[in-house]
Amino acid sequence: MFGTIQTYIERVFAISLLLHINYVSGNCTTTTLKLFDDQIQAIQKSVRAIVEDGSCGNKNNPVGFHAYMGSTKTIAKGVVWVYDRIVTNTHNAYSATTGKFTTPEQGLYTFSYGTLSDPGKMSHASLFVNGKIVSWQACNNSGGKSQGLTSSNTAILLLQKGDVVYVEDHITAAIIRGLYSDFSGAKLN
Repeated sequence: MFGTIQTYIERVFAISLLLHINYVSGNCTTTTLKLFDDQIQAIQKSVRAIVEDGSCGNKNNPVGFHAYMGSTKTIAKGVVWVYDRIVTNTHNAYSATTGKFTTPEQGLYTFSYGTLSDPGKMSHASLFVNGKIVSWQACNNSGGKSQGLTSSNTAILLLQKGDVVYVEDHITAAIIRGLYSDFSGAKLN
């Protein structure tokens, strides 16, 4: 009916602001019209500020993201893997530019990352929090001749607001197959 929950909340908020317009009394002079115009502008400014800062509707939304690599990439050792195709990204906590997820609030989080290595290729994805490895994955397909090899891992972590979580290969350069390699995370509580 209204589209998204955020759109519904925005509309309800705008209606409630309109209901709180002060009654402007007096004759029909420009002063009275100016007061009314000022009130309308104040309402518009308030609604714009709420929508633009992203807080409208986010307070009760669960924290979560899911992204995948849009194309096959060769990534050097120690370089953050950027999953550039975002499917879900509440709170805009994951960046498709940097490949990093920044926790918007303290809590228990779960992260999952999966990798497909082409025949004869390998990767060693590691999950990092604030520069420290907390989870490892090996997708060693160096002996394969005609089959891709997948590997995945999941980690459940207690994190503080502002912690930064990302994936990179800590052993060697990695060749990662696009579409089949992804990274997800969600706050459990």
